[in-house]
Amino acid sequence: MSPASVDVTLSTVEAVQSVLEKAKVPVSRNWILEELKKKGRGTVRQRLNRVLEYFFRLGLAVEGSKGVQWTHNESPSLRRASSMGREL
Repeated sequence: MSPASVDVTLSTVEAVQSVLEKAKVPVSRNWILEELKKKGRGTVRQRLNRVLEYFFRLGLAVEGSKGVQWTHNESPSLRRASSMGREL
């Protein structure tokens, strides 16, 4: 089954977002699944992967060697700096 064919609910997207925002540091996919399970919002890896791919595509999260981290920030000063700053 391809990731695009896995159906995900909005509540799953919101639950994963909440876990990532509260983490503040890069976390593993296994850690995310465990946190969701603790909250009573368990999901399967395929759905988690689909949600994370959605976040990556929108630039809301990134994945590096240490794990997945939420990167979206509503700060007006940060938004202004990123739009007016130099590209390195």
